[in-house]
Amino acid sequence: MSKRPSSPTVESAPKRARQLDAAPALAPSLDSWLKSSPSAPPAPPPLLASSPPLHASSSTFIAFALSFVPPPTVCSQETLKKEAARAVRALDVVRLVGAELLASDDGAFANGESRAPGRRAGKERAREPDHRTWAVRTLALAEGKDGTSGEEDYQLLEASEDDGERFGGERVLRTLRELGGVDVLCIVCRWFGGDMLGPVRFTYMATVAHTSSKELVAMLTRRELRAVLVGLDSEISDMRKTIAGPKPPEEGEKAPVPPSYDDIDDVERLQRLVKARELTQKSLEKRVGCAALEQSGAE
Repeated sequence: MSKRPSSPTVESAPKRARQLDAAPALAPSLDSWLKSSPSAPPAPPPLLASSPPLHASSSTFIAFALSFVPPPTVCSQETLKKEAARAVRALDVVRLVGAELLASDDGAFANGESRAPGRRAGKERAREPDHRTWAVRTLALAEGKDGTSGEEDYQLLEASEDDGERFGGERVLRTLRELGGVDVLCIVCRWFGGDMLGPVRFTYMATVAHTSSKELVAMLTRRELRAVLVGLDSEISDMRKTIAGPKPPEEGEKAPVPPSYDDIDDVERLQRLVKARELTQKSLEKRVGCAALEQSGAE
């Protein structure tokens, strides 16, 4: 099957964005994570980033951006909206940021507001947000396609939901479009404390959506570049073995440990490393060809 088109790349995101529950480089899709069997080994969650809380009057806004690769059954806006809505409901917002919001004592959480009874007597927790306004953009298989014909088998699908914030979903979707975000689901949560904010609330929603989504797209870019580097390192290692010729293993010799790039967060540095590996690969390809000619001549 042909490779699914990749998401576009962006520059590094603002430092204020947070990475939450980040998964390893080859994390499963959001769909497979949510559908994983309880008896199966726990699968890592998809990539997840959040904005810092934005407190305005008696309201608080936070946005979450999740990596979103739809299952093959999603081939229309309607099916995409159903799949995304299920993921939005599954996001445990209170577990992720509840303690931080309570400690802030600001916005909707000022003066002990927006509390809910905790599981233990005498304990409180943050209440659920009043609104979960969201938007999603993703590449999905076109109806009747299976991906074997390449990129033309895929279509860009978009969906959004206001959840009580009229026109809010479209505003979040516009932010994703401006970023060029693909395979991204952005959820803007609002805790309403009673004071009406008027149209400025859409500016606040766009601000937190931009912060979290830009960080997530950068995370997706870093994950893809790291995977490319691992693949190139493997190919380069095999080519060097071919050039060196057959070599019996020495007693006690251990297999070399492949390098890890998980500690490199700078997108530009990862891109430079990819270019360097590609140049090395091209150089070795010529030597592999020469080695093959020498071997055939010796035979």
